[in-house]
Amino acid sequence: MARTALSDDERESRRQVVLAAAHRLYRERGALPPVADIASAAGLAKGTVYLYFRTKEEIFVALLEDGFARMFAALEPLLDSLPRGGAAVAGAFAAGFGRLIAGSGDLLPLAALGNAILEQNLPVEPMRRFKLALANGLAASGARLEAHTGLTPPGSGETLLLRTYALTLGLWQALSYPAALRSLLQEPGLRGLDRDFGTELEGAVAALWLGHFNGT
Repeated sequence: MARTALSDDERESRRQVVLAAAHRLYRERGALPPVADIASAAGLAKGTVYLYFRTKEEIFVALLEDGFARMFAALEPLLDSLPRGGAAVAGAFAAGFGRLIAGSGDLLPLAALGNAILEQNLPVEPMRRFKLALANGLAASGARLEAHTGLTPPGSGETLLLRTYALTLGLWQALSYPAALRSLLQEPGLRGLDRDFGTELEGAVAALWLGHFNGT
């Protein structure tokens, strides 16, 4: 008997089941699990997973894409609430952005895997789709930032948000230590590295934005 073709909604539902299983395993293990393990956790045959994703790297880029989509959606009300121009923008954004990042789940850990792991075995088309979504999100949010704060010239909002993301990811990588190594930071010569990520992020973002808005 021939199989009944899945509807688009059914296919998307099954795709989300795969992504949820992959995300759950990643959180449990702190590493990218094999496709066979993802399939088992999703209650699917390994071959079924390959109908939706060709490699485990493609699965995790999809997770990263979803994470960025949620971040850009959360940015909208924050950008809309900013004061128009002046140095007050910096503090207002830094505080709100800190809260946004604190609630972003695994976005930064997954983003940190990007160049080192996720892109190695990734087909060109999924990478193009991910990069295009990221570029479009930055452009739209940048234009929103300019409209609500008066930041000029055109395109500077996108640049500022890109630099904010780079700063955020860099700080997270610099201050994220495995639990087994955190005790080392109590040694006298290493205490300067024992910093709270949230506190450092808010201060660094405020300084970055103040440089852009000071005098506007």
